[in-house]
Formats: sequence, C-alpha cells, structure tokens
Amino acid sequence: MSKTILIIDDELGYRVLLSSDLSKLGYAVLTAASGPDALRVLDENQVDMIITDMKMSPMDGLDTVVAIRKAHPHVPIVLMTGYALEERVQEAMSHKINTCLRKPFGIQEVRSVVNTLVGASS
Repeated sequence: MSKTILIIDDELGYRVLLSSDLSKLGYAVLTAASGPDALRVLDENQVDMIITDMKMSPMDGLDTVVAIRKAHPHVPIVLMTGYALEERVQEAMSHKINTCLRKPFGIQEVRSVVNTLVGASS
C-alpha cells in the first residue's frame, strides 16, 4: 500500500508539478487549493504527510497548520514559502513543522524531504 501525501497550494502549477512527480515515485497524492479544502480532504482521507504553501487565502499556511494539528498531531508537515514573513514562518515552525522548503526549490529537494519523512512506498 502506497503512502498518501496531501499537497496544499493555491497555485495550480505547484499542485500539478508535485502531484505528478510524487505519483511517479509511487506515492498516492491528494491535492487541495486552500486550507478549508485541505481540512475537508483530511476529514475524508488518511494521509501520511502534508506539504502546504504558506501564502494562501482565506487561511494562510500557519492557520492551516494550526487547524490540522488539532486533529492530526503527528502527521509530518512540510511548509513551502516563497515570500512569507519570516516571523510567520518561525511561528509555523513552533507548531511542529518538519521542515521548510523555500520557493523556488528543486524537485530533487522535495523528493529528498519526502523520502526522509515517509520513506518510499511499499
């Protein structure tokens, strides 16, 4: 059974890129375009890892992480950010974010982080 990763980003391009690449590596991938969408996905699915953007609306990445942590305290979370305020990133890190990827990042960097946090699918 493959590991499931949820990608949360309001930019379609990042959702498509990450979903396509991680699917090719054998992961099952779910996507959401916003924090509220992600919470609905999490209500209906079990995930092994979450990758979320920081700058989104109506909930930014920090608000999304806080909401996710209430119901899913142990799921690894990776935060992606391109231009978020550093204090918001630091605050997010205090909510047990596993790592932060700075946009633009290389796909090899994403693969390395995913493999480290959830390992290859079985």
